[in-house]
Amino acid sequence: MEIQKQTTTTLTYVKKNEKGQQEYGLRTVLAGDGKTPRVMTVGFDTPIGFDDTGKPIYREIDEELEQAQQEFMAEAIKEQKKLSEANGIDPSVVNIIGAEKEEVNND
Repeated sequence: MEIQKQTTTTLTYVKKNEKGQQEYGLRTVLAGDGKTPRVMTVGFDTPIGFDDTGKPIYREIDEELEQAQQEFMAEAIKEQKKLSEANGIDPSVVNIIGAEKEEVNND
């Protein structure tokens, strides 16, 4: 019987307004597998209206959210590199999407 153990780290951030209501949240799950983190942004906006076809109209994503996403991703990359290195994976592959799948030929 081969039992596999996998440890994951979940990073989350919730932005609340002055009334304590959630404006948006950021979340990622890291496995130390060398993959570039995938950050999910949830609930960042609600429609301000609808066009004649029924398509929702949203406010433009503001600079605050873009800055939060960038800072969150930087922290996720930093943490994923630590976890990957602890698992014997070259941490530099974290910065390049799909690089963890490439085989290294050391002939």
